[in-house]
Amino acid sequence: MDSIDRLAQKIAEMHKQNRNPKSTAPVVGKVLSISPLRIQYGDNVLLEQEKLIVAERLMAGTNIEITEANMVGNDASNPATITFHREVGGDLTERIKRLSIPAAAGENNKVMAKLTTPLQEGDQVIMIPDQDWKKWYVLDKVWKESKI
Repeated sequence: MDSIDRLAQKIAEMHKQNRNPKSTAPVVGKVLSISPLRIQYGDNVLLEQEKLIVAERLMAGTNIEITEANMVGNDASNPATITFHREVGGDLTERIKRLSIPAAAGENNKVMAKLTTPLQEGDQVIMIPDQDWKKWYVLDKVWKESKI
């Protein structure tokens, strides 16, 4: 290898070391299919299931445990507000249109329920790529009334 080739190789290495890292900022993608899961990002990036790490609550039929569900309101004129008391601490209050909770039994007052917002074709999702853009974390769905 002559000096020109070594110089070109050194310049290429310096460029590679000094270029800006890929952005890992959140992006919005569109669900193209569920089985197999395929999500499109931008015009040219198509992500297949093996590249995606999906939040469990986005998958159909995920069970959650509700402890001490306190309900306020019981008819159409007084919609229910449900507060879920998490065992790790803190409360989470969410707007829920319809929820059927079986009667709790036992001294722990625990109920098993399915509360999911499963992905559907056409949904927009919030995603974050890893540092190398090899895996993508699908965090949540975009609220349908958002202005994107």
